[in-house]
Amino acid sequence: MWFAILGPTELHVGGKAVPLGAAKQRGLLAVLLLYAGKPVAVDRLTDHLWPDGGTVDRRQTLYSMVSRLRSVLDRSGVEHELARVGAAYRLDVDPATVDFHQFRTLVEQARTALGSDRPVEAESDLVRAVGLWRGDAVADLRGSAAEHLRRQITEALVDAHRLLADARLRTGRHHAVLVQLEELVREYDVDESLARLWISALCAVRREDDARRYLAQFRKRFRRELGAEPCIDLDVIRARPPYGADARPRQLPYGIPGFVGHEDLLTELDRLAEPGVDRPHGVIITGMPGVGKTTLAVHWSQRRAGLFPDGQLFLDAGAFGPGEPIAPGEALAHFLHALGVPEERIPAGSDDRRHRFNEVLAGRRVLVFIDNAADSAQVRPLIPAVPTCLAIITSRRRLNGLTVREGVHQFVGQPLGEAEAGALLTQFVGARRAAAEPAAVSRLAAMAGGLPLALRIVGVQVAERPRAGIAELAAELRDRLLWARAEDDDLSTVFAWSYRSLPAEAARVFRLLALHPGARISLDAAAALAGADARETMPILDLLARMNLVEHDTARHYRLHDLLRQFAGAMGQAEDPAAETDAARAAVLTWFLRSATNAAALLSPQLPPVPDLPPAPPGVMEFATEGAAMAWCRSERQNLATAVQRAVRHGLHRHAWQIPAAVHDLFTRTGRYDDLVQMNQIGAESARRDGHAYGEIANLSNAGYAYCGLHQFASAIAPLTAARARAAEAGDPAAESVCAHNLGSAYLNLGDTGRAVAIYQEVRAISRRLGNQFGEAATLHRLGDAYRREGRPALALAAYREALRLRTKIGAERSQALTHTELSRFHLGAGHHDLAHRHCAAALAVYDRIEDPAGACDALITRADIARAEGSAFATVYAETAVAAAADLGDSFRHAEALAVLADALAGAGSLAAAIRVRAEGLALAAQLSGPDAAPLRERLRTTTSVAAPDLLR
Repeated sequence: MWFAILGPTELHVGGKAVPLGAAKQRGLLAVLLLYAGKPVAVDRLTDHLWPDGGTVDRRQTLYSMVSRLRSVLDRSGVEHELARVGAAYRLDVDPATVDFHQFRTLVEQARTALGSDRPVEAESDLVRAVGLWRGDAVADLRGSAAEHLRRQITEALVDAHRLLADARLRTGRHHAVLVQLEELVREYDVDESLARLWISALCAVRREDDARRYLAQFRKRFRRELGAEPCIDLDVIRARPPYGADARPRQLPYGIPGFVGHEDLLTELDRLAEPGVDRPHGVIITGMPGVGKTTLAVHWSQRRAGLFPDGQLFLDAGAFGPGEPIAPGEALAHFLHALGVPEERIPAGSDDRRHRFNEVLAGRRVLVFIDNAADSAQVRPLIPAVPTCLAIITSRRRLNGLTVREGVHQFVGQPLGEAEAGALLTQFVGARRAAAEPAAVSRLAAMAGGLPLALRIVGVQVAERPRAGIAELAAELRDRLLWARAEDDDLSTVFAWSYRSLPAEAARVFRLLALHPGARISLDAAAALAGADARETMPILDLLARMNLVEHDTARHYRLHDLLRQFAGAMGQAEDPAAETDAARAAVLTWFLRSATNAAALLSPQLPPVPDLPPAPPGVMEFATEGAAMAWCRSERQNLATAVQRAVRHGLHRHAWQIPAAVHDLFTRTGRYDDLVQMNQIGAESARRDGHAYGEIANLSNAGYAYCGLHQFASAIAPLTAARARAAEAGDPAAESVCAHNLGSAYLNLGDTGRAVAIYQEVRAISRRLGNQFGEAATLHRLGDAYRREGRPALALAAYREALRLRTKIGAERSQALTHTELSRFHLGAGHHDLAHRHCAAALAVYDRIEDPAGACDALITRADIARAEGSAFATVYAETAVAAAADLGDSFRHAEALAVLADALAGAGSLAAAIRVRAEGLALAAQLSGPDAAPLRERLRTTTSVAAPDLLR
């Protein structure tokens, strides 16, 4: 039995052709065979069979045609099931009996063979695959939908020819490539990959003049039709093997000799790296500082470099630096250059660079090592889409977005076990010495807690005392405890061996680093602590790094291990005058405060500056662009939150309320509010102790705002009410209106719309009286929200439009985007899809220019919901983008909302099983949510598939 759709539709049983009826019936069979085993919606079938459309309902005719086709298949003795599945039909046959599916299987086999450097085997499979074509695919179908479908299928044939040419070039059959591609390069005369293969074959047979003439003509066509410059360099092709760009970069860093441990993880990495269809595109190694993530990844990469004979790329992605991490576009340019693409041929745009990167990697086996990654958004474009390549990524964060969307495997590096730690120490102290005192070696290893960093320090210091017994050294450590906890105490003494060998100034800087609020320390913050400039401080930090007392993180960023921080703090208490310590602590907190206010002035110029600031210290951060300012805020977020706690602990109450007041608007852009509540609560109490009304009002109001961001609206009432009362007491009507505005928002979300509207109207009147257009626009926007909830759409629309007018007038871009998003949702609910599209596009355009991931995520969810409501084929793609954005934010409400839209989109597309899985994921997430808006979200998820695709549930 054999079905053929790569040409006229045919069925052969026992070597004889089976009559299949009229052309439309043959076309119906072709579509069902194309999607063998999958449901094909009735609407899709009617679109293909009756492309002229019209008003006649063709479904009854389709049902009769299906019945006739079923009879034909039954009479022929074909094993099949042609079944109705809701509003769709599914034909179950063995895909191996359909030429199209056999073609795809052969091509995938060939792709795997090429990836494993078996070009002869690949050529054999591809010749068979190409030979299955007898003419135009699904030839019995007519119309624009059929032509679109045919183009998609034919592209698979062209891709097979690309692979076949690649295989033949690898085996030296250059003339066969010229014969094979001659017609294709004429038909697809601006296909860059075919042109490159053609030129490679010409060069291989020494027809370089023909190659040069062809390339000149190709460039003219390419420029004329595509308005761009092709990325084909004849000199590069001539200088390398003829089957494409073949630069073989060898960029792996040197590994540490005598690597020990992590055998289970290494074995799992070996398993995942084996060539095959199930190999993931990448793996991530994450874990705590000092656990040896990079050392492990380098060791494995060096050991398994043979699996990637076409090269190994390396990138330090620069996470947590004082500026921006390495941008994906910049990283792609680095990779392309290493792969032999001339600088002038590297595309300008990031998307084009990504496409070019994957094109260059096609058919090659390359390892892409990305060290010190910042987040999923940075890494995602750098992961090869080529199945023969693999990315290995290290990060101090879990990159869950990559695991969810790209299927990247994630591992957590753990401290070494007792035996492994002992083995690592033995390398330093010597096998004979360790064997003589195994118990003492075990005691020393236990002090390090399994951290390779600590073990290296212990090992070096013991090795430098060859005449002392290890037991004697262990006894010395036991007698010189610095802290109550034994492991820390013992290790701190080991640290002292390195510390005592430092020059005086380096020792002073090391002690001061303990005053920094976080473990990740920028050069500029360290300079502020030291009271010096960055040029003086950098060589000191580099010395500390060489002594393993700090780690290099990036060129201008360092990291201090928690155990070393405790030790440095103890040394500071013992050796530094209290006045000097207090001055250094105040200096670094002031550096953070003034750097944050500089970022706020650039990103939120419409907001009033924080008053009564201390003088800016030398070296405070200045930002040339909004992107740089936001990147600094993201990278320093944890340090800023900790700085507030450090300030209040040491009585620096003004710093403790000024820092949260400065960063509040900046931090809300990331969609995370968990730390803001605590920061603002501390800030409000500190301002009260400082006797500063503005600080108390601002932090109370911001605490309430943060509670609203967490959907804990009831908890927001108390701080917002207190803030409003304090503003009234202070005689500050502007501040009172802000507090009232936020209080109205809390009541609105609690369902008390009447009270919310009354508050908003009062606030609007105050804002107009004060000439505060920013405040008036914000209140109008919220009035629009309230009127929508009251079911008064005309008033809501008028309020939104006036808010947008004012926000446009004063140039408040972020606020404009927010109103555009709400107008988009408003029009979506009213069924005005064109207007919904227009406002959503306007919001996304603004978010492309500014740094507001949270707002962008809301707009992405709305865009997906619009596409879903329209039944657009892009609804699923848009929804997946929104899910990824919400996951990267770590916002559970947005994540669950995006999953609900995705489930709807999948159900609408007929992917019921996938919709049910997504709905289950969303329900599991929503079950953990609380607040008044959690129940409607759960209800939407519960009814997702039954509402969107009722026919599919029958």
